[in-house]
Amino acid sequence: MKKSLALAATLLLINSHQVLAGSVRTVYSQDVDSNLLELKICQGYGLTINLMSTGEVIKQVWIGDPSRFAFTSNGNLCPKRGNEPDCAVGKATVLFLRQINPIKFPALTYSKDGSTQITVLTNQKQYQFKLTPATGEPSYTSLVIKPDSDKPEALLVANPPANPKTRQQKQPSEPQPLAVVYNNNSKLTPGMILQRNDANALAYGLTIANRQGLVLVGSTTWNKAQDAIRLLRQGKSREEAISGSGVDTKVFYQLIEWGNN
Repeated sequence: MKKSLALAATLLLINSHQVLAGSVRTVYSQDVDSNLLELKICQGYGLTINLMSTGEVIKQVWIGDPSRFAFTSNGNLCPKRGNEPDCAVGKATVLFLRQINPIKFPALTYSKDGSTQITVLTNQKQYQFKLTPATGEPSYTSLVIKPDSDKPEALLVANPPANPKTRQQKQPSEPQPLAVVYNNNSKLTPGMILQRNDANALAYGLTIANRQGLVLVGSTTWNKAQDAIRLLRQGKSREEAISGSGVDTKVFYQLIEWGNN
């Protein structure tokens, strides 16, 4: 029991470091491919898109409606009429986006709500994001994109019940299952008890939904729920996790309800 509590405390300390890094949001290449992630650009703050971990080089950037957003990069982009096929002069790996006062461009159409789409073309693939102007303090100021090979595997603790509606009551002395903990270096043991916070409850509910065939691994809902779990573990509120991940609100609360029962 003491060993289990010690391991639990270690994992909680690991999660506390994620809270301290709350200004950074980490996603993986597949997450961007399967979702049009919404990036809120707050007045006076700005946001970086960091591709250093993927080893990619940014070649071109296009913004559908450039009247409200501007960008700079940490290196040169490819010249539009460059003679070098591989654009060796372009070494940009980070973009900095910021909100600007609206500019009236001749013969240019504008979005009704100020939001638009940005396309980032690298030497390997294409990324697309939705940009939305916002006010107030941002939830994060840096989006770090990592390669799919760095994505940790979900580790399941104990066996979740086959059906959340027909669970059998366990004896008080029987250890409760926990769900998913994201940490490559941690070894989990059956019977380990951790606090069932929102992140753990959502992860546990997602495990149940997957076992019932309601949410498939790798599906859009699965990936959005995983994003929500990561945001919750970074100290974000439920509302911020829903907004940042794009997960359906009803699905989010249904999974948490299953995870808490």
